[in-house]
Amino acid sequence: MLAASEWTGLGLTAADWCAVLALVGSLIATLIKLIKVMNNLTISIDELNESNRKRDRAIDELTKHVQQHDEQFIRDEARLNQIAKQLEGSSKQ
Repeated sequence: MLAASEWTGLGLTAADWCAVLALVGSLIATLIKLIKVMNNLTISIDELNESNRKRDRAIDELTKHVQQHDEQFIRDEARLNQIAKQLEGSSKQ
């Protein structure tokens, strides 16, 4: 017992230093794991952002496509109205 308490540094015994080193080792391991988790989250966020950009491009393409069909529908409806007026005019004669 006396031999263990003879070796001290900063007032700590060898057993105290073992506990401090174990604690420091655990903290370092925890920090490394947190860094890995943060890296994985960053990668996931980047993938999610890319997916969102692809979705936005697809929505833009669909919007343009629907707009083209809407414009064609309006032209077709105007043409049908014109034909209906011509038919009404020819049936009155």
